[in-house]
Amino acid sequence: MEYLLTLYHTLRFWIVIVILSIILGTIAIILGIFDKSGNQSHKVAALWSRLICEWNGIRVEVSGAENILVDQPQIFIANHQGYYDIFTLAGYLPVQLRWVSKAVLFRVPFMGWAMSAAGYIPVERNNRKQSYQAFLSTLEAIKAGSSVVVFPEGTRSEDGNIGVFKKGSQLLAQRAKVPMVPVTIIGTRDIIRKGSMLINPKAVRIIISPCINLEGEDAKKGDERLQEIRNIICENFKAT
Repeated sequence: MEYLLTLYHTLRFWIVIVILSIILGTIAIILGIFDKSGNQSHKVAALWSRLICEWNGIRVEVSGAENILVDQPQIFIANHQGYYDIFTLAGYLPVQLRWVSKAVLFRVPFMGWAMSAAGYIPVERNNRKQSYQAFLSTLEAIKAGSSVVVFPEGTRSEDGNIGVFKKGSQLLAQRAKVPMVPVTIIGTRDIIRKGSMLINPKAVRIIISPCINLEGEDAKKGDERLQEIRNIICENFKAT
C-alpha cells in the first residue's frame, strides 16, 4: 500500500511539473520578449515553483523572513539536501532571484526556455572558461539588483549531513559587495532521495538567519565568514 502511494505521488508530481512547465513556461517566454530584465519571467517561475510544492502536498514553513533584505540584492548561502531545495527557495523567497544552473537544463523545452527568459545563468561545471563566464554573469545580475542562491556544498548531501563548504560564494560576495544570508533547509532530502525519482511528500522548513557582511577584500576573513555561516546552518539543522 505504501509503495502504491509513493507511485501515486510520483506520477502526480511529473504530471503537475509537465503541465505547469508548458503553461507557465509559455507565459514566462512571452513576458521575456517584452521585459528584457527577466523580472516578470522570474515571478512566473516563482509561481511555478510554489505550485509544484502546493499541488504535490509539500507544506513549506519559512522562519526568519524578516532577515531577508528587501531593498538590496544579497547572496543566499544554503545547505543542499535535495531537488526540492530549488522549488522551495524559488517559490518562497520573495525577492528577484537569478539561478546558476546546469547548461543542459536550458535545453529542456518550455522549462529551459523560460529559464533563459528569466535571465538565469547556464554553467558547464567541467569547463573552467565557461564557469568563469558564469561567475561574471552572476556578478552582473547582482549588480543589476537581483539576488542569487549558492549551495557551497556543490552537490546534494549523500547522507543528510551538511558537507564542507567550498570556496567561491564568499569571493562572489566580496566582488559584488553584498551581504551573505545563511539559509537552512530541512526536510527536502526525504521528498526525493539522491539517486531516486520517487516522490514522498514531506513538510519542509526554511530558516533565514541574519545576514553577514564581508568587510574589505581580505580572503582569509572571507573564509572565516563562510565557516561562520556553515556553523549557523549546522546549528539550525541540528536544533530541529
